[in-house]
Amino acid sequence: MILWLVVVLGFVHAIPIPNGQLGRAEIECGEDNIEIVFLTEDVFQGRVFVVGHSNETECSSRDIGRKTTSIVIPKNKCGVTITRSANPPGLLISTKVMISFHDEFITKVDRGYEISCFYMEAEKTVTYPVSVSMASLQPVTQNAEMPRCRYEVLDPFTKKPVSIVSVGNKLLHRWVCDSGSPDLWCMTVHSCFVEDGSGTEIVILNDKGCAIDRYLLDNLEYGPGLLQAQKEAHAFKFADRIVVNFQCSIKLDIKDGECGVPKCPDLTHQKPRLINKRSHSESSHDHSDVEVRAPSIEVLEHDLSEISSAIAMNEDCVPYNRFFFIISITSLFSSAVTATIFRLARNRWL
Repeated sequence: MILWLVVVLGFVHAIPIPNGQLGRAEIECGEDNIEIVFLTEDVFQGRVFVVGHSNETECSSRDIGRKTTSIVIPKNKCGVTITRSANPPGLLISTKVMISFHDEFITKVDRGYEISCFYMEAEKTVTYPVSVSMASLQPVTQNAEMPRCRYEVLDPFTKKPVSIVSVGNKLLHRWVCDSGSPDLWCMTVHSCFVEDGSGTEIVILNDKGCAIDRYLLDNLEYGPGLLQAQKEAHAFKFADRIVVNFQCSIKLDIKDGECGVPKCPDLTHQKPRLINKRSHSESSHDHSDVEVRAPSIEVLEHDLSEISSAIAMNEDCVPYNRFFFIISITSLFSSAVTATIFRLARNRWL
């Protein structure tokens, strides 16, 4: 009996392990899903599934016939958990995945992963470790990159950046964020100010993203897309200053439903208001904000010499009604002189 047991145990120990995983799982955190790719020692004949959802089509994969297999998990299905983080600000998306080398049962060589993707709400690249729930698994690192944002002041007709303009010229203010996953983010432009090059700063967009003085810059228009805003305005300048610098803050949020835009009052009937100088307390924003600054612009005044010459020319001109009065008097005087000369000539010949 003992001999039989020894033989049986030896036989079980001699059963070969049918395949296994090579290296580490590769994780890609997309805007709508998470993709995990595995390399295997031999041709894969099993399945990959989300733990607890193995019988759901969208939550399992039978990508077989090669020495690699993968699964794509929708971030809003298959029991995927989404947690908002305050510090650092962002979203943590987690799920549990099992790679099974048998198409029905869990075997010794199978591995389970608890995968987390972190989307940071800040202008920097975040390296986030993916934790593993089993001792046999190796940790995986995934990089998540934030959109890169810029502020442009353009000619509204040519769409090219401007550097020298005159007071009153039309300008197009545009804010754009570039991202490999543009549908993942929402953007809000806020806390804009204009600076004269010597330290004087005037607020033109408040911390809610609403315009303060429509004669300088009206409420923004968002779109096309989720990561762009724009507004036309007329060039203005500080007295006795040429250089004008524009700077704004852009808040980037992970899209959760629809992207909202600032709800701002209509300034159509607003009268010109006193300037609102920017204080140091207004310069402190949330640490997840992106600061964007447009290239400096030189704003020139109208040519005063041309204006002066135009005024001088107007002073030499005669008003319309006075002009006809002078013409009438001149005509009467001319007629009287002609008649007198005619009578003198006639009397002489007589």
